[in-house]
Amino acid sequence: SCDGTGGGGAAVRDRRKARVIDDDPGMSALLGAVLEDRGFAVDRVMDGIHATERGDHYDIILLDLNMPVFDGERLVEYWSMTQPDVLRRVIVLSGYSRFTRGRELPTFGILPKPFDFNALHELIDACIEAQVSMI
Repeated sequence: SCDGTGGGGAAVRDRRKARVIDDDPGMSALLGAVLEDRGFAVDRVMDGIHATERGDHYDIILLDLNMPVFDGERLVEYWSMTQPDVLRRVIVLSGYSRFTRGRELPTFGILPKPFDFNALHELIDACIEAQVSMI
């Protein structure tokens, strides 16, 4: 939906948008660069609470689970209650298996850290393809 906020022209609207939610500046920059290289316009936030503030549509959301204050697991719970359709576009990145062992998060995918970049690219492709097939 285009509600007129955010400015920009047709070229901006046509570009896929991604969000990186990670409190590690180095990892956030790296993930942002990977997505930008693939043609995404990238928005980065350092904490889950900031991810609840904006209403933009993102084609891909890369979410770190382990963050201070409002972590990825709480953000997933929040989205489950408020915007469950967002979860179809979320790829969780986690180096903490205690979060994911024995539990299913209702997200598109989970990629353990340290991750293989080929696996990340494959998950991004699969997530985009799943969205296209739903149209």
